[in-house]
Parts: sequence; C-alpha cells; structure tokens
Amino acid sequence: MDRRPIRLTDLAAELGREVEGGDEVWIDSVAPLRAAGPGDLSFVRGSQFADQLAATRAGAVIAPPEMDTGGRPTIRSANPGLDFARAARRIAPEDRPAPGVHPMSSIAKGALVDPTASIGPACAVGSGSSVGPRSVLAANVTLYADVRVGADCTLHAGCVLREGTVIGDRVILHAGVVLGADGFGYVRDTDGRYEKAPQVGRVVLEDDVEVGANTTIDRGTLGDTAIGRGVKIDNLVQIGHNCDLGENVIIVGQAGLAGSTVVERGAIIMAQAGTAGHLTVGEGAFVGPQSGVHKDVGAGVRVLGSPQREERLFHRLMASLARLPDLIQRIRAIERRLGLRDRTRDSSNP
Repeated sequence: MDRRPIRLTDLAAELGREVEGGDEVWIDSVAPLRAAGPGDLSFVRGSQFADQLAATRAGAVIAPPEMDTGGRPTIRSANPGLDFARAARRIAPEDRPAPGVHPMSSIAKGALVDPTASIGPACAVGSGSSVGPRSVLAANVTLYADVRVGADCTLHAGCVLREGTVIGDRVILHAGVVLGADGFGYVRDTDGRYEKAPQVGRVVLEDDVEVGANTTIDRGTLGDTAIGRGVKIDNLVQIGHNCDLGENVIIVGQAGLAGSTVVERGAIIMAQAGTAGHLTVGEGAFVGPQSGVHKDVGAGVRVLGSPQREERLFHRLMASLARLPDLIQRIRAIERRLGLRDRTRDSSNP
C-alpha cells in the first residue's frame, strides 16, 4: 500500500479542522491507540478511551473539542471517526492497478471497456457489457451479457454479475459477490412436482453501494431487485428476488431478506435477522440481531426477537423470562402449603 506522509497542520487544513500543536509533526501512517507509534495518527471518540489515550505512543490524535489530550498534537473534530477515515484514505490510499486489459482476460465482441479501466487476469466481459472509467475488475471477475458497470467501481476477485445487471458509480463489490442469480421461484404442477418459474428481471445497484464478500442478490422474477444509493451490505447476506432497498439502508452479516421485502430509507437490519416476504421495514426502523420479522415494521420502530416484538416489550419479556425459575419455585411452595401439589400428582397418576 502506497504511503503519503503529510504534515499534521496540512492534514488538518485538508480536513477543515483546527489543530493544536504539531507544526513540525509528520504523519506517515495510521494505527489504533494501543499499537500506534510516533509517526502514526490515531483517534479517540470520547472519555471512555482516556486510559488508552494516556498510554498511547501515537504522534498525533483526532479527538473531540472538549477532550483533554495531555498536550499531544491534536486535530479537533466533532466527528473523530469520520475525520480519521478521511485522513486514513489520504495517508494510506488503496493501491490501484494500471489501466488496461490483462492478456489472459476475454472481452467479447461488442463489449465496451473504458481505456482508463483495469481488467485483471482471467476476467470475462460478455457481449453488450460495458465497464466505465477508472473501474477495476480484479482477477476472475465474470460479467455476463449486457451488464453495465459505472465509473470508479471496484469488483474484487471472483465476483459474478449475471446478464442485465446494472451497477452505478463508485460501487464496491467484495470477493465472491453474486448479483443476478435466479430467485428461488417454483410452481407445483398437478402431480405435485416443482417446475421452475422463469426469473427474467434484473438487479440494479445505484451509486455508492458497497456489498460484502460472498453476498448474493437475486434477480427479479419480472421487475427489478433494486438497491438504493448509499446502501451498505455486509458479508454473507442473502437478498431475494424483487426486494427493494431505499437509500442508506444497512444490512449486517448473515441477514436474509425473502422475496419482495421492502426496506425503506435509512433502516438498519442487524446480523442474522430474517424477514418473511412481501412486507415492509419502514424508514429509519431498526431490526435487532437474530430477529424474525413476520409482519411490517413501522417507520422509526425498533424491533427485536423472533417473532418480532417492539423493543420495550421485548426487554420486558426477557426480564420476565429471567424471573421465571424463581416464580415456578414460589408457585410450587404455595401449592405444597395448600396441599394442591399432592392432589395434582394423584390426579395425573391414577
């Protein structure tokens, strides 16, 4: 990875932040507080990390305006995590391969690859497909026919985009992503045998979407499976046919959305949660980890558990469940005092 050392004061100016000290401090890398050394930039979100801040050897930190950093060179930020991410991209940018098509790759007749794009070894670009400016296809990426890849995209090794798939600009697909596989659609004939229902829709990803490794997004049965602008999807997620995800939705690892699930703008679905099909998770809603969603979730509503419960009710149920063994013991004691327990045994064992 290429390193680009920068003077701390210049970095603060690029970020649009105030800096304290560090006129002659140069930063050549980034690191967490515990592992940082004199040339490293680190960050701290708040006072709960004060002990780590006191012990760190970092040359400089990004910290909230009100936090005491002990005289250490400091960039002040109301959002240290965001500014640290931006600083890291400046100091340690990702390597990008040179433009061009690797000689071991296959570009079909009628496919269009922008001259500034990079096509790695053993890639296949199908007929009628296009790869936009500055986009990168790593090794062994396969684009079926009529796939459209926008500008500044990165498709990591082993991605497969089935026919008709469309992705916008600045999309990142991590290794092993499959877009546009057939949805799980079958109909039974009169003999009870399953016959495959044709899946003739597409998958469409808008700009600034990121999809984690080995995630699969199925094509629509008739219309499109649509992933809105800025959506972030973790590893090992399954999104069924005709799902519709609004802008800036978050889907965390191993979650699964059955067909025709609608997830509205800004909603969050946590790890290993699952939805039944043909329902809506409203704008800004939150679905907790391992939740089983069997009916609509309203806008801004937080649900947990399987089956889903609104957050306050879920916590009440969990608290009650924790008290259940003690309650059972108390009921048994009452039954013994009233002589009801012996009668119950006698009636159950004639």
